Amino acid sequence: MFLENQPILQKLYLLAIWISRLATVNLLWLAFTLLGLGIFGIGPSTAAMSAVISRWIDGDSSFSVVRLFMNVYRKHFIKTNLIFLLSAIVGAVLLFNYSFIQANSLPMFYSVITVAMGMIYLLICIIIIPLYINNHVSIMQLFKTSTLFVIGYPVNSLIIVVATGGLVIIQLFMPGLLFFFSGSAITFVVVLRIKKAIDKTRAIQDEMRESVNV
Repeated sequence: MFLENQPILQKLYLLAIWISRLATVNLLWLAFTLLGLGIFGIGPSTAAMSAVISRWIDGDSSFSVVRLFMNVYRKHFIKTNLIFLLSAIVGAVLLFNYSFIQANSLPMFYSVITVAMGMIYLLICIIIIPLYINNHVSIMQLFKTSTLFVIGYPVNSLIIVVATGGLVIIQLFMPGLLFFFSGSAITFVVVLRIKKAIDKTRAIQDEMRESVNV
């Protein structure tokens, strides 16, 4: 009752709740990433963390965080590792292309194009697992959707880039935060922007259907 008339305290209380939530899910993310020997655990752990954060953003807190995390981790272990593997292959190809261009002193145009593709690729790597959890499609369709998201929603992409860069810089200066927010803070921003983009797309689609029906 006391907080109802104190908007500032309400915001501080909500902030404290989210800090504790993100710290909790980040510890789970680190633990299950290590459980999967790092390289095999980061994909499913990120998927599980995205699922938990997505539920929280939707206003649902009446679930067991550990149970949901473990269920998503097991259910999507193979598929997320396949996504991770394909992403690594694409990254290796881009790196090889850039090295080939530099070694053969090809025109600057090719380097610029490769660097631009590399930046898009890095952004896709940040959003692809959270996007997969919030938009279940085939793996090939997922890569297409991720690319369309990056290119088709430049504002969201810019916000994700700025937020990710800012969070990385803050955590480099305050390394103690890495243990509690290294993955969860970035995932929160990504999931939030993905949900906004999905909601916007659905609203446009609904308007188009209404205009057709009229």
